[in-house]
Amino acid sequence: MNPITVAYTAAAAAFLVGVGITAALYVSLGTSADRRRLAALAIIPGFAGISYVAMALGIGTVTVNGTEFVGFRYIDWVITTPLLVGFVGYVAGASRRTIAAVMIADALMIAFGAAGVIAGGTTKWILFGVSSLFHVSLFGYLYVVFPRSVPDDPMQQGLFSLLKNHIGLLWLAYPFVWLMGPEGIGFAGAVGIALTYAFLDVLAKVPYVYFFYARRQAFMDIGTTEPTGERTPVAAD
Repeated sequence: MNPITVAYTAAAAAFLVGVGITAALYVSLGTSADRRRLAALAIIPGFAGISYVAMALGIGTVTVNGTEFVGFRYIDWVITTPLLVGFVGYVAGASRRTIAAVMIADALMIAFGAAGVIAGGTTKWILFGVSSLFHVSLFGYLYVVFPRSVPDDPMQQGLFSLLKNHIGLLWLAYPFVWLMGPEGIGFAGAVGIALTYAFLDVLAKVPYVYFFYARRQAFMDIGTTEPTGERTPVAAD
């Protein structure tokens, strides 16, 4: 069997585990005010799993300008990665406006990266450069903007730090992999790049939802969102 198909199928199975972890988190939160909001975490492993099934079947994969464009890879990323950074902002107690801004920046990073795969010549590198600028802006949100709003609570600070560094460190690899692959300078082949992306995606998303479950008690101290977009503390159940 094609090793790429095997890797994509294994990744889809791993994301089912992530869905199960999110379901356990939802049940464990009981009457917490954050229960409904955190249920949306299931979209991250759930949609990623569906996308990897589609990729394993070759759905949405086309060849453009001599480069294989895996459409569902970018559809997955444009849906799930904004949620990854958005929930980091939620844990940090950031305003709705700030969370929306970082999610839009993330989506634009993915969109310009996808456009760079389709484009050729100089245009490809211009689009890669724009995508990289949005990528840098995400680190600004994670390490400069979000820390300013984290409440003085050890549980919440610990969870925020864990999520921030998990996302930040892993996402350093993605532009490098893109650059080394057939989309970039072609130093690595399609099989190696596909396997690397599958590994990174599972590592980025399944442990991420587990961190929420493992530190779920922190959510009893996370505030609710006011109409103005600011968050205020609520009492634990």
